[in-house]
Amino acid sequence: MRRNARLAAAATPVSPLARMSVRLPALAIGLACLAIALAADPAAAQAPPPSGFPGKAPEGPPAEILSFTAEPAATAAPGVPVKLRWEVVNAYSLRIDPGLAAVPTRGDATVTPAATTTYTLRVTGTGGVKTESVTVTVAGTAPAKPTATAAAQAARPIPRLADGKPDLSGVYLGGRDVKLVAPARLKPGAEGFRVDPSADELGQGALCLPPGVPASTLLPYPLEIVQRPDVVVILYEAYNLFRIIPIRPAHAEDLDPLWMGDSVAHWEGDMLVVDVTSFNDKTRVAGYKHTQALHVVERYTRTAYDTVEYRATAEDPNVFAAPVEYAGNLVLHPEWQIGEYVCAENNKDYSELRGP
Repeated sequence: MRRNARLAAAATPVSPLARMSVRLPALAIGLACLAIALAADPAAAQAPPPSGFPGKAPEGPPAEILSFTAEPAATAAPGVPVKLRWEVVNAYSLRIDPGLAAVPTRGDATVTPAATTTYTLRVTGTGGVKTESVTVTVAGTAPAKPTATAAAQAARPIPRLADGKPDLSGVYLGGRDVKLVAPARLKPGAEGFRVDPSADELGQGALCLPPGVPASTLLPYPLEIVQRPDVVVILYEAYNLFRIIPIRPAHAEDLDPLWMGDSVAHWEGDMLVVDVTSFNDKTRVAGYKHTQALHVVERYTRTAYDTVEYRATAEDPNVFAAPVEYAGNLVLHPEWQIGEYVCAENNKDYSELRGP
């Protein structure tokens, strides 16, 4: 069983937080994913839609800085190594200024201050931003002036490959920001495709089944994009899924229906456009089942060094009266790496705990 390090208790809707210390069994992960889907997706919930739709990510526990220290806190001369140590929970974004920028939720780093320096740990979670600072005193020096590290990183140029195309490569989190643009419009007579949001409905996550496209991008887990001039690979931590997306104009012929569909891509200026077809009919879009006629188009645009704008449209002429649209940002996390996710091992049904 993959014990999740990113979600808080599943009894209430949880934020797609990353690198959290609380761990859950796979069934609880299914509950958490369902809670996120219901909170962000009015088509999967009872009317009326959630307040403020498409609204913000579901509420969760606030970020907490458990510790932030400098050892030693004072040095006799400039350039003496100092070890910074920190531990944070419930945060999806962390940075230490000056000099370190993005960092993981638990770790250490060696700095060599040339003058008395105040280091500030800044963490962002569902409850907002929290900061904590430590000062390293260097004998015989005046305090160093603050530097605009965050602004400097935001101003970094968008990386490009040798062919001039934007390099989308990196580890990103999309689940907390990508949402429906508007409620799905159902085709008359297609009401039977609605998923019943009953108390026993745990979602596909409880069965460890692939969620499909674009749902994989909405999950509260990182994804990694690896780009070459002729192919783009997307690795999803959730369910150990991956997509190999060749840069070519057309799909292969006679494809079998797939959980994640068949993807090909082309460039429109600096936008990567991914065309996805050949789905099976076992996944869901906006709280509805769909047929094998589902067609998804994704658009990835790196708008800043740390941001990829993501847009997706899903069409199924047998279910929807108009394209279903998703939009949001994938946020770069250079301090993360994709972790192991094992869903099926020792997965248990805790339904008897709910009582009659």
